[in-house]
Amino acid sequence: MNTNVFSLFSLIFFISVISGYSQNIDSPQPNPRSSIMQRVGLTYVTIEYSSSPVNNRKKFGNDIPYGHIWGAGTRENTTIEFTDDVLIEGQKINAGKYGLFMIPDENKFQLIFSKYNRSWSDTYPTEDEIVLKVNATPKENRFTEWMSYHFIDRRMEHCVATLEWENISVPFKIEVVNPNEVLFKSLTAELKGRGKYLWGAYSDAATNLNWRNIHLDTALDWINESLKIERNHINLQVKASILIKIGGRNDEVKELLREAVPISKNPLVLNGIVYDLLKINDTKMAIEAAHKLVNDNPNHTMTWGFNDTLAEAYKIDGNKKKALYYYKIAKSLAPENQLKYFEKAIKELQN
Repeated sequence: MNTNVFSLFSLIFFISVISGYSQNIDSPQPNPRSSIMQRVGLTYVTIEYSSSPVNNRKKFGNDIPYGHIWGAGTRENTTIEFTDDVLIEGQKINAGKYGLFMIPDENKFQLIFSKYNRSWSDTYPTEDEIVLKVNATPKENRFTEWMSYHFIDRRMEHCVATLEWENISVPFKIEVVNPNEVLFKSLTAELKGRGKYLWGAYSDAATNLNWRNIHLDTALDWINESLKIERNHINLQVKASILIKIGGRNDEVKELLREAVPISKNPLVLNGIVYDLLKINDTKMAIEAAHKLVNDNPNHTMTWGFNDTLAEAYKIDGNKKKALYYYKIAKSLAPENQLKYFEKAIKELQN
């Protein structure tokens, strides 16, 4: 027998044996298992699948008939897992790991999520096993030889996953149901560990709640814990900012900010302090803080912005002459993409 023919025959025989009979052990497979994971905020989305090539054949509408359920992959069950509750194309599904199936058609793919995730890809779920059905719209795409899943859009609160094969992509949107509560739960857990000994952990956690305007009473509790560990310009400013949102405690805010200004080392924090002082109408202290900001940071990359802050403080105080003076300085230092803003601000004061 020709050696090349014999070698080819041996390879085919070996693959047949491995694929058909040797499933009791872990061995290399012709359709490799793949996995992709995407973090959306604090939520993880994981897709596991077995891939196969086009291999010069027509897949959708031929090997995979339109209108018939398909395992969304090869061999083992394609699975998708969410660590928190999410919306798939606007429909809710609870946190968990699901078997993923599809019914392809020319203009629509139906995605089917099964509560069983350890089935074979051609063991299709019953109606009782189906947790969710949603529709996705297929799109023309660059040619993809090996069936693959990707994340093509990645945001803080949602992502878009897509199946790509042949010249088709099937994107579907995944949104975290309540990202604020996911964050709150995570922060609470972190502050029960090593974080409870760190002023910065309490301060960062309180800042996250403050930015999102959620659980402000808890944010206040956390920043108070931070201040017990160490008192500095950062957590003083954070507490002041939280109290401004809660309202009705401007005298306390003023005391906190007046304590923070002389010890401020971070210019961006001091910049925030200036605006907090303006919010409680303490323009005199705001101007003093803004002067410190400008004088202490002449070579900072944001010095143009600090002069802008000082100009705004004078403008709010009613001193147009001083405001105009510092707007012009800010304009002379500003990057090109900020010039129109300063031209408008200067023109308004000159009229």
